[in-house]
Amino acid sequence: KKRFSDHFTLFGNYTYSKAFNTTTDFNSDFGPEDNTNLAAERALSDFDERHKIVVAGVFESPWRQRFLSGFQLSPIVSYHSGLPFNLLTGSDVNGDRHYTNDRPIGAPRNTGLGPNFVQFDSRLGWRWKFTERYSVMLTAEAFNLFNRTNYASVNNIVDPNFALPAPQGLGQTTFNVHGFTGNPSSPLAFTSDFPKREFQLGARFDF
Repeated sequence: KKRFSDHFTLFGNYTYSKAFNTTTDFNSDFGPEDNTNLAAERALSDFDERHKIVVAGVFESPWRQRFLSGFQLSPIVSYHSGLPFNLLTGSDVNGDRHYTNDRPIGAPRNTGLGPNFVQFDSRLGWRWKFTERYSVMLTAEAFNLFNRTNYASVNNIVDPNFALPAPQGLGQTTFNVHGFTGNPSSPLAFTSDFPKREFQLGARFDF
């Protein structure tokens, strides 16, 4: 945090982290493929967010004139790297009569890597004081101002032979969704995204 002058303050935060686990317990469908071999399930956690950066600033109007004073601009930029996800086949590969947690043959857990997240938000406010006691605060807020598409999830269902060498499979041992079109028989694709650009207006009266 750095205050450069009476009218400008900058905030910045960077977090580096790495998380491992053997299972994700908030949904039974994400449980171990083989409950008798949890050691084979140890991998990056679904919540492994390697890099996270947040930069924000507060700019206040330096002018004292009645209609030029009271302005405040607050931009904020957020970024975090992609989250791991599990490649699944959607079929009972190991014959345990449970098909929602089976991975392609030879594929370790959470070898997928989802897209990163970048968003620019901003808030513009103006306070006008009628008297020492009465004032009004008008605000205009923009979320994802540059309208960047941030995907929330990935269609991670692939062919059971996804990790096998060609010609039986694609020979994949690591999967990154950026620029990958997928196997024609089981294409990987983005399935949902966060909201696009949004605007919000507000007014607050103090008395």
